[in-house]
Amino acid sequence: MDDAELEARGLYDPHAPGAADRLSLLRLALHHGATVEEIRTAIDGSRLHALAAERVILDRAPRLTLADAARDAGVDLPFAVRVWRAHGFVVPAADAPVCTDADVDVLAFYAVLRSGVGEDAAVSQARVSGAALSRAADASIQMVRSGVEAPMRQAGTSDTDLATRFVELASTLVPRIYPTFEAIHRRHLVEAARRYSLWGASPTLMSTTEAVIGFADLVGYTALNQQLTTHELGTLIDTFEQRVLDAVARPGARLVKVIGDEAMFVAGTADDAAGVARDLLAAAELPTMRVGVAAGTLLARDGDLFGPVVNRAARLEQLAEPGQALCDAATAHELGPTRAPALGARALAGFDEPVEVFVLTG
Repeated sequence: MDDAELEARGLYDPHAPGAADRLSLLRLALHHGATVEEIRTAIDGSRLHALAAERVILDRAPRLTLADAARDAGVDLPFAVRVWRAHGFVVPAADAPVCTDADVDVLAFYAVLRSGVGEDAAVSQARVSGAALSRAADASIQMVRSGVEAPMRQAGTSDTDLATRFVELASTLVPRIYPTFEAIHRRHLVEAARRYSLWGASPTLMSTTEAVIGFADLVGYTALNQQLTTHELGTLIDTFEQRVLDAVARPGARLVKVIGDEAMFVAGTADDAAGVARDLLAAAELPTMRVGVAAGTLLARDGDLFGPVVNRAARLEQLAEPGQALCDAATAHELGPTRAPALGARALAGFDEPVEVFVLTG
């Protein structure tokens, strides 16, 4: 497509400010396989500078509707829609060519999974995978925006040079991401299986397990949020998450999730849970923490844990004084009175009767 045709299609005005930069961006996008419609959409969304890199990332041009992809994968359209939504994507218009052959392979995988574990379980797995990969993708884009785009824009770099840099990064890094994901996921699969074996947890139809759940949070985080600079807050969050990962890095424990200033972890024994709590409270580089721990039957679903025991641990964390770890009777029974002396019964929000509370001392 030459300059005259670009101009005739309304994509390029040689007399407009920044015309040379616009022409370079158009040529770069076309070189990497962008369609005229994709270019129009990118212009409307103020992301023409990113379009060429997007084409590199997607690798293949979308040519199939979701219905086409479902047909080629051998699945019914309602199931394909459930999987698509579960991955976190907006369901496209019926005639929109949004899928590639890779999407056909994805749907075919979930068809096999459905035949083995049932449709609801397969969609649940899609939801977990979609959420995890969405977070990883967002973190990657944030990293490029702050570490690459922001400095280049501050230095007055043109959109063309920025687009070229994006293409270089996409071409160099993206092909290496997926072997990395595969290696890490394979190892996590083995670790998860080993962890349940270490716990001595028998599989149940309701996906329950006996374990010890814990919560930890940073005391005074709300006030700190108002006092710290954005950079200082980012450093604090990074330090907190790393400290939690370090404390939980033992064969019988796992970090379930971190939400802001609070971390949720699980362990197979009270001893491991107490060790995690001890390490977290000893984190001198962070504001004071408090921890709550409870043991019992947990409902394991989508990589998360639920049930009254989880609620009890969360309430114990809220009850704890700064620098203190509290636990319930089941945890204290495993540890013994020396490591978990009794504090007496306490009223916990959401519990009809007072709960016996113990303090972790070692």
